[in-house]
Amino acid sequence: MSDPRDQPPYRLRRPGGEVDPNRIFNTPGVVLAVVLLTVAMFMLMIVLPERTVSIIEYAAAVLPRRLMAGPEANGGFLAMASPLIAHMFFHVGIAHLLMNMAFLLAFGTPVARRMGADNALKSSAAFASASLFLTLYLLSGIVGALTYVALHVSDYALLIGASGGVSGLLGALVRFAFNRSTLFGPEAAKLSPLLSPGVLTWTGVFIGTNIVFGAFGGALTGALSGDANIAWEAHLGGYFFGLLAFPFFDRAARAFR
Repeated sequence: MSDPRDQPPYRLRRPGGEVDPNRIFNTPGVVLAVVLLTVAMFMLMIVLPERTVSIIEYAAAVLPRRLMAGPEANGGFLAMASPLIAHMFFHVGIAHLLMNMAFLLAFGTPVARRMGADNALKSSAAFASASLFLTLYLLSGIVGALTYVALHVSDYALLIGASGGVSGLLGALVRFAFNRSTLFGPEAAKLSPLLSPGVLTWTGVFIGTNIVFGAFGGALTGALSGDANIAWEAHLGGYFFGLLAFPFFDRAARAFR
């Protein structure tokens, strides 16, 4: 019989089975899949001819004035709407990519775990939860992009990057992170009310940080991404969507267990 002291202090149980606490990385597969797909798209853009890259990025980016022109001017509704998702998988430089992917791993892992998205290919319940997580991420990016468009209706500036979706995951995380002993702990923490001190404090910090980005974004990011600016409007739109919508996704995910 093994000594109980030799056993790990807990095991995280999810619909798809147990997560081995001895693994170096316990990031749910759906989070890793999004990261790998985004990195793969970046690598593809590196090897393709420059003209081809320009054409692809122009087609995938959200351009406010192009979107506001409507389906007829865009070649149909699908062509008009598809950049709202496609823009999340393209980045303007390695710093932009690495920053977004680091935050995606940091924020997405606890959110996906709470939703029961571990081992999504091993059970229908976990697969459904992973699908809900992906939907939350994509909708956060869409709302972030639409927020940017609403504030720049006449602009032709290209919006690309995963930051709207990543901000949505941060908003979701804020709803329960303050009720855990550690960020990656096993507790099934209760959701914090919107007006709780932790949620209000972190939301204030997030808004303040993005106001600084809006005022000084060019100076702060010039060295990292050339002429690109930080789309703080997309950050705020995605964040508030995740903050407000996460309880609905959380309840839906629990219904599959």
